[in-house]
Amino acid sequence: MDRGNNKTFSLIRYGSLAYLQSPLFKASGLVEHAFSTRSGGCSSGNMASLNMAFHTEDSFDRVLENRRRFFELFQADYQQIVSAIQVHGTTIAVFDNSHKGEGALPHSAKKSCDALVTTEPDLILTAYAADCQLIYFCALDRPLIALAHAGKQGALGRIGSQVVKYLEDQYQVKPGRLQVAMSPAVCRCCYQVGSEDADAFRQAGWREQRYLEPAAGGKFKLDLGAINLSQLLTAGINNDNIAISGLCTSCNPDLFYSYRRDCGKTGRMIGFIALKNKGTG
Repeated sequence: MDRGNNKTFSLIRYGSLAYLQSPLFKASGLVEHAFSTRSGGCSSGNMASLNMAFHTEDSFDRVLENRRRFFELFQADYQQIVSAIQVHGTTIAVFDNSHKGEGALPHSAKKSCDALVTTEPDLILTAYAADCQLIYFCALDRPLIALAHAGKQGALGRIGSQVVKYLEDQYQVKPGRLQVAMSPAVCRCCYQVGSEDADAFRQAGWREQRYLEPAAGGKFKLDLGAINLSQLLTAGINNDNIAISGLCTSCNPDLFYSYRRDCGKTGRMIGFIALKNKGTG
């Protein structure tokens, strides 16, 4: 299916820095957002070069400088971003301006969750990934955004559809009035799991080969992106309102960190989304 250019992500270069954005989200004019790459930072070795996460072997000073460089592109203060403690679960939490700066500095994150929600303009929600998929949500008819971290456990727990249900139940946003963007993630060929994980996904209903395919050595190819997409569509998101990067974090070592490819010794990309303040500009 030809989804059109606005249904993918654009790679944008600014000097040595590079990041991805969804033209679908850009066209809405409602949010600022991006997904970082590993280009343009000051980190070295396994973390080279734009590592954005403290929970790595990198120095805090280098991570802070990387964040400063990145958010400067968006005229944003890296010390005011909001992060949660990611626990590879399905907990959803709401953030407001009282949480501004949580997670911006080392050991400052307070809430443990894998999906962040806000209605506050200019509040920058962030999440981190190095193979897991980040899912961005934007309501079209009211100020409301969310950002979910959807890895193996998140996909198994249906975090994508859970966020959609939460936004409908708590904010009366119909699924058809949500736009969604799905970040780069590890592809099925690069992501193989053992029989225990495969059984868990089978029991959760992901038995078809397009989601779970037998591979050599008793392993199984797991397609996180396909599973997350299926959940969103089943939850009522319109296909025309979904943008998918389609890039594999493992297949593109020049652009992305990959936990699987690099055996855990690697950095993290950051994804962020913020509601634009319609009262300014």
